[in-house]
Amino acid sequence: MIVFDLMLAAAILVAGWSALSAPDRTGAIAGFLVFGLLVALSWVRLDAPDVALAEAAIGSGLTGALMLRAAGRMAPPAADRVPRAQRAAAALLACGLAGGLAVAVMDLPGATIVYDPLVRADLGQSGVSNPVTAVLLNFRAWDTLLEMAVLLAALVLVAALGPRGTPRPARLGPLYTPFLRIMAPLSVLVAGHLLWLGATAPGGAFQAGAVLCGGLLALYFGGALRPAAVPAGPLWALCAAGVAVFAAAALAAEVLTGTLLAYPDGADKIWILAIEGGLTVSIGATLLLLFTGLRQGGARA
Repeated sequence: MIVFDLMLAAAILVAGWSALSAPDRTGAIAGFLVFGLLVALSWVRLDAPDVALAEAAIGSGLTGALMLRAAGRMAPPAADRVPRAQRAAAALLACGLAGGLAVAVMDLPGATIVYDPLVRADLGQSGVSNPVTAVLLNFRAWDTLLEMAVLLAALVLVAALGPRGTPRPARLGPLYTPFLRIMAPLSVLVAGHLLWLGATAPGGAFQAGAVLCGGLLALYFGGALRPAAVPAGPLWALCAAGVAVFAAAALAAEVLTGTLLAYPDGADKIWILAIEGGLTVSIGATLLLLFTGLRQGGARA
């Protein structure tokens, strides 16, 4: 498999270069999408399926969709090219940063030496058998709570700074309706499966939320979902549900155990699944509104 790994590494470099050197925005975004999918495949080769799922669904898929949406609403780029000296300086800076990161990573002890024994030692007390879920929702749950707060803050900034007019998506033809009848319920089933599977295998709230957002976007493009027709209050409530459920769980754990996010003995899995349920809904709604747009006083689509 070493030949495949070398070919994959070369393809990642080529895709990254094509994204940076593309003459137009659409080509650059296409290169970015290919780059993200290849990176996801590399995570699979590194035995990190959780990261691969997140990279494919969020890092490449939804981020690429957001880029395409933004590119369609931006003015054409200026005809003036960046001076050669400025391009060279930017390239040198990027290479310097990459080299510094490479040296820092090479000096770190192996993750299997430091982290694996610590996680494995307490995995039986976490309530789940998936070490990634145990770290994100138990051992380092505070970090995940802050990540959700950052996601909510990003939506607030988009709502405050985003443009006021968002065109409706064009009709996609008669074949889209039967496709939608299959895709929409299937996305809900897959999201629920990933949510439940995260306790024992790769999956969890972030992957489930991304799949749920994909189903909602399918409804949006089919004209069956109009965020503009929904009052702003319920939309904000859905987006804040993850942080609210997480914070409520932290306070409840403080009351019951005397420690924030230290779940009661024997009930860890129930608490984790309840938190992940709120996170899934919140992530799906937030990613949807980051794409369709939302402004104070109501959503717009």
